[in-house]
Amino acid sequence: SLEHVIEHRDGREKAIAGGLGKVAGLLCRYHPGDLVCVTACMPGKDYSFATKVGSVRAVVSGTALACDVLRYEVAPGERRPRREPDSSSDPPCVSHYVLDHPMFRARSEIYPAPQTSRRTLEFYSL
Repeated sequence: SLEHVIEHRDGREKAIAGGLGKVAGLLCRYHPGDLVCVTACMPGKDYSFATKVGSVRAVVSGTALACDVLRYEVAPGERRPRREPDSSSDPPCVSHYVLDHPMFRARSEIYPAPQTSRRTLEFYSL
């Protein structure tokens, strides 16, 4: 999802436009099992808490592009209790994969507009 909430050892990075971002945050707190979340970097956000683990290559409009792949895993010792006081379950282990590319960092909003522009279609293709 483009909308995300990543709680990390130094704070939180979030990109929320509405209900989907709130759902993403709730899933990271209350999901009954381990969770893998994939998102794209937002401009003005600091993802230095994540580690570069590789890259993904794609061809968009005939041009080969590479996205850096960053990973941040919420370790058991870093998990903050988020369950209701009467719940016996621990919060899920969450692995966040964040894709970084200048195209993702160049947008001004979570969802690029207009939706029919070539630039926007290339963004979603990447």
